[in-house]
Amino acid sequence: MKLASIKPNELALIKDDAFTPIGESLARAGALPKPFTMLDLIAGYDELKGSLEKSVANGTVNKLDPNRLKAPVERPSKIWAAATNYKRGSAGLNDARGRGTAETATPEELLERIFLKPPSAVIGPEEAIVIPKEAETIFPELELCVVMGKQARHLPKDRAFEAIFGYTIMLDVTARGYGSGKGLPGTRCVRKGFETFAPIGPWITTRDEIADPHNLWMKLWVNGELRQSAKTDAMVNDIGTLVSYLSRVTTLYPGDLITTGNPDSPEFQKKLEPGDALKAEIEGIGALSLGVAKEL
Repeated sequence: MKLASIKPNELALIKDDAFTPIGESLARAGALPKPFTMLDLIAGYDELKGSLEKSVANGTVNKLDPNRLKAPVERPSKIWAAATNYKRGSAGLNDARGRGTAETATPEELLERIFLKPPSAVIGPEEAIVIPKEAETIFPELELCVVMGKQARHLPKDRAFEAIFGYTIMLDVTARGYGSGKGLPGTRCVRKGFETFAPIGPWITTRDEIADPHNLWMKLWVNGELRQSAKTDAMVNDIGTLVSYLSRVTTLYPGDLITTGNPDSPEFQKKLEPGDALKAEIEGIGALSLGVAKEL
């Protein structure tokens, strides 16, 4: 299933270019609380499947307007983000490994570079990434984003996927030119934590619809120009490893987000300018469109 959050407060099943509202009908049937959010649907999904299918069967199909979409998860308890998690070593968009110098750190060392982004940075489709004052060099970093489906702690790797609800798209936006420029690894949470720096969407594709999340093409266009192109099989630490490792650090809750890394080194990226139009697409999920504005 593809499940979306719809303005002002509705949940919907997405199919092709149409949506069927399901949240209100599930709430009337007592299957969801009032008010409800996507977090409620994710947490109760296993028990809700029958009611959800009934709501879809009895629901009204509407033409999808992307401007009606909200961020599928507006306030996750946390957003974990993998750093330098692609093999790289390429200089061309067609190589699929990610461009830049190949990483020399061990996979274990890369796990220790994972950082947090604040939930307040989340925005949804058709919204604008806002360039902060005194931060002129803003890069969008395309990433496959894991959406957790169950509370999890100390998960072994071979059971990690049991706790995953699905997948969405995230841009790990970075203010690379912010601050003194010293100690960049230590300032990741600040440079990546500004408001609007975690665009996600356009919806969540449930785990059962993605046969292999490590075999997906990811592409990012800015003003119609292809800026990033890579395949998820080039991850250094795979999804099971990331989820298992993070479950040993913190309890993972339904709706928590784990982004799996950006393919390209900074030297292959171009800074965003006010008025830019972005389109991020991941195979099997969909496309997320965004604008860019300057903080007033």
